[in-house]
Amino acid sequence: MATGTISSLGVGSGLDLNGMLDKLRAVDDQVITTKKNTIATTKSQMDEFTVVNNKLLTMKSSALDLSLSTTFLSRTVTSSSPSVFTATVADGTAAQSTSVTVNRLATKSIWMSAGKAAATTSVNTTGSSQNFSYRVGGTDITVAVANGTTLSGLVDLVNNDTDNPGVTASLINDGSAVTPYKLVLQTKATGSNQEITQMTAQLPDLAMSVQGQTGVNLNAQVTIDGVSYQRQGNAINDVLSGVTLNLQGAGISTVSVANNNDAVTKKVVDFVAAYNDAVQEVSKNTAYNNDTKDFGILARSTLRDLPYALENLMTSQVKADSKGLVTNMFDLGMAFNRDGTISIDTTKLSAAISASPDSVSALFLGDSAAGITGLGDKVNNYLREVTSDTGQIKAEKTAAQTRIDDMQLQIEDMTARLDKRYDMLTKQFVALDQYMSQMKSMGTYLTGQFNSLNGTQSGSSSN
Repeated sequence: MATGTISSLGVGSGLDLNGMLDKLRAVDDQVITTKKNTIATTKSQMDEFTVVNNKLLTMKSSALDLSLSTTFLSRTVTSSSPSVFTATVADGTAAQSTSVTVNRLATKSIWMSAGKAAATTSVNTTGSSQNFSYRVGGTDITVAVANGTTLSGLVDLVNNDTDNPGVTASLINDGSAVTPYKLVLQTKATGSNQEITQMTAQLPDLAMSVQGQTGVNLNAQVTIDGVSYQRQGNAINDVLSGVTLNLQGAGISTVSVANNNDAVTKKVVDFVAAYNDAVQEVSKNTAYNNDTKDFGILARSTLRDLPYALENLMTSQVKADSKGLVTNMFDLGMAFNRDGTISIDTTKLSAAISASPDSVSALFLGDSAAGITGLGDKVNNYLREVTSDTGQIKAEKTAAQTRIDDMQLQIEDMTARLDKRYDMLTKQFVALDQYMSQMKSMGTYLTGQFNSLNGTQSGSSSN
């Protein structure tokens, strides 16, 4: 029903005036409906711009990975006997295979007391405070032990001492029948530098003795290429350049460092997959749809040319390697499919990376000194422009939002004018209905008068 109509409209005239107003308004509202549909379509287009943008950002990220030298410096490291040592390797480490003999692991310095019957047994019954002292790295550490201090209390005194150089006191129960409770002092770090070398002041009621290795025997020892090395800990990173050995046990094992070809292969495969994802998204939204008899939602945008731009980048040549073994993606096994996507022969790709790693890296990295831009930077730079705040997609979204804002203003203006028009028309229909009602009443009155007059005349004639 049009704005301003009343439910009784048409009662006086007997006409469906409300229906007439609604039909007239429906015709005039068609233009507004068309604009609303256009707004909905434009909003869907903006959503699709965001989808494409995200897919391009994924491709950009893959291209960025391939533009970084660290990608091609990735290395793998293995140990032939992980029970002897495991290893980690830094990027760029030279490929190598080296035999390592682990003669001894680094251990901690340990001292243990004689046993006591209970944790609450006193370790000082002299009647006065006594010093408990031990030496670490040439420095004596002294703890004052009050008369009546228990074994567990001494543990707390050592651990809470502000001068503690890195020694942990603990209380153990070794299961002995009479005196199972013992104090154990153990360094937190391995090696001779942190050795508890001497008990410089023992308590009269608590004799301490060294346990296990002492001196240099606390250090790790390995032999590489006939040379013996000692280290304070079991993580050795300063013997084999770029390699950290994590010692696990005595024995012989071979450490092998190799190029991480699998990582490079995966990054190239991911790069191709990201390209296909972006191209397919644009293509399906620009192609003609036989069902709707119309082109896709991006067909009338500048993004329709994006697949061609990306295709030109993917087929471009980069001659940055003197050998020239790999100068484009086709040399890595790339092939185009009929739908515009590309496939990659992973067997050929892996073979090229294994046989010519420098040429493969030159394709993606280029040569900055020679002013040659690698494929990784070519794609990354192009997509950075397309997806930036001043780029192509942002411009399309801004233009679309402007169109939406303009159409919404037009709809508001047209709606206001139609509301005003139909308010006036409703009032005119009301007046018409009232006038026709009056005419109908007058007609009824006159008819009654005529009938009354005719009845009077008929009576006179009969007389």
